This record gives sequence, structure tokens and C-alpha cells, in this order.
Amino acid sequence: MSIVKYKSLLLIWRDTETSKYFHVGTLTYNGKDYIFEYTYKSNGTRKIKDAIEHGYRLLPVFQDLSKTYKSTKLFSTFYRRIPSSSRVDYKKILSDLNLSNDADQMDILRKTRGMITGDPYFFMEPLKLDENTGQLTAGFYISGMRYSKLPSDWNKLTKKGDKLIAIHNPVSYDLNAVELWTEDDLFLGYVPAIYSEAIQSLLKRNIHLTFLVNEKRPQFDAGWWVYVNFKASLTIKTSDDLSDEQFNLNDLIMLVA
Repeated sequence: MSIVKYKSLLLIWRDTETSKYFHVGTLTYNGKDYIFEYTYKSNGTRKIKDAIEHGYRLLPVFQDLSKTYKSTKLFSTFYRRIPSSSRVDYKKILSDLNLSNDADQMDILRKTRGMITGDPYFFMEPLKLDENTGQLTAGFYISGMRYSKLPSDWNKLTKKGDKLIAIHNPVSYDLNAVELWTEDDLFLGYVPAIYSEAIQSLLKRNIHLTFLVNEKRPQFDAGWWVYVNFKASLTIKTSDDLSDEQFNLNDLIMLVA
């Protein structure tokens, strides 16, 4: 009998007035049901309560802030974010995203981020903590590359497998901002803001972090140019510290056995 692994995605909302990003909910698939919850249990920054103070309004299909929604089918508001399999270029879309033809709906949402032009919502991967090994992992696209004043030949200066260097460098709109540089001193962009507090906390604790270029799509929009794999090794003591209010990682982490 095959073992179904839980798959989770963070629902992110962008405030168009401030350009700030908020983790407003989490979508999970347990092999049988799709589950959606707002992050109402969290008092952390950039969660649903913080978003509401910035004018956020609940999704029309999820009007109860404290309810856990379940469905055997992917909720229609998220299903519409998946490319139709009837499209003539459907297989090419999957290929471009390094997905197999039998990729499930959560995998497609993970790689496409469920983005719709002009829409303030998209998905991001959670940080995954393996309780057995203490490995904390995630994958994400580098943010802000279109504004990084990259040279025209930046694509030739980076390649798959390159190690990137993370530097905490506060800016006015994000005091936790973490820059990503190549080993040859080329500034590429930023760790996505939704992770920045967590990543800079790890840097502050002198925990060894690894950022590797995993995929490149220079022919796409800048938001898709470079996909990075992130990894950190946490000791048991450090893992226990994840419950600290100051560290504020709980809402971003999916535990895996």
C-alpha cells in the first residue's frame, strides 16, 4: 500500500497599495481531502489579522474566518488557477515547469503558484522540517530580479547548481530583507518577503544555510527567472526553539516524518 504524503501550500495576498505580502491561509491535501484554513490562529506579522488591518477582505467562498474547510475536490476558487488540460500547449506548460504529465493538482499549483494576471493571490511552498533529520527545506523563485540592475548577460553568469550567498540587509519596506548574491558578487534579488523574517532569524543564529540555483527561465517574466532550493540543518535544540514567539516560524512550517 502506497503512503500518501501531505502536501501544503501557503496562500499569499498582495496589498496593492503597499506592495506588502501576507500569508492569509494554508491549503493542504492529505490524500483524501483538500483542507483550507485562514491563519487566524496566528498573531504573527503578515498573517490574516495583519492583512485585515491593511484592508483585506475574506474570499467570497470562505467567509468564516475560524472555520476549517474540507472538500474531496479542489476548491473551485483554486481549481480555476490550474491550466486546463484541454489546452493545446498543456504538456508544454508542464514540461517548462519540469513537471511530469501525471502531476497532480497540488504539484501544478506549487510550480505555477496559481498566478492569474492582475490577481492579488498566489501560492508559495511552506518551509518543510523533517523531524527525523532536522533538515529544513523549501523552494522559491528569487524576488525583485527585475529591479536588481542585472547586466544583460546575467543568464550566462549563473548556472544550475550555483551556490548563492544570503545577506541580511534591512530596507525601509522590509527590515528583515535578505539579499541573494552569487559567489562572484552578482546581486540577483531577494528571498521572498514571506520568508525573510524566518531566514534572517536563522542567519542571526549563525545556522548554516544553503541556497542553490535549481532552475532558470530567462525567457519567462522576471518573477520566474531563477528558482532556488533552500536547506538548513537544525539541531534538536534549535528545532525546539522554533516555538519561540520571536522566531515566529510555526505558521510557515510543514512537519514531515
